[in-house]
Amino acid sequence: MGGIGPYLIQSMAQDDLNKLWDSGWFTLENLPGIAAELDAALRNKLVMHGSHGYTGVLALQGAMGSGKTTLMKALCAQWNVLDEAASPTFGLVHEYHVQDWTIFHHDLYRLKNEEEAWDMGLSEYFSSLAFNVVEWPERAPGLMPSDALLLDLEVESMAEDASRRAILWEVVNLEPRMY
Repeated sequence: MGGIGPYLIQSMAQDDLNKLWDSGWFTLENLPGIAAELDAALRNKLVMHGSHGYTGVLALQGAMGSGKTTLMKALCAQWNVLDEAASPTFGLVHEYHVQDWTIFHHDLYRLKNEEEAWDMGLSEYFSSLAFNVVEWPERAPGLMPSDALLLDLEVESMAEDASRRAILWEVVNLEPRMY
């Protein structure tokens, strides 16, 4: 698979990434609008599938408490998912359906190593005709596909009303660098 793992945002040079979308700073009250904007950015970049959705992998990274699961809930509302979106931390993956579109929401936080992600079949999910959102992708870096998009969530502070920022990136250079 040749994953993007070693190339997660913190370790990448700016010219390795192409910024596709930037929310600017927002509060959680603005999350429905942010989810709509992010959905439009994803539709512009990913392969459409079925009557409603798209396929691909979105690696969602950010500090604990940055709002990853909260953003996923807002996206599910944007997509008209009928089931209640929740953190899949204990089940590791939740599956949602919208008409003929399948969305898998993975939370790898509890995994001890990449082998556990392999054993749960993570790469098989990625090869399906579904959209995969992966929280804590750094837990299985070698399994993340090279064409995964990266969504980096930043938070000003850990206060509940702190402003957040979401930046959607596309990896354009996976060549190792000599520094």
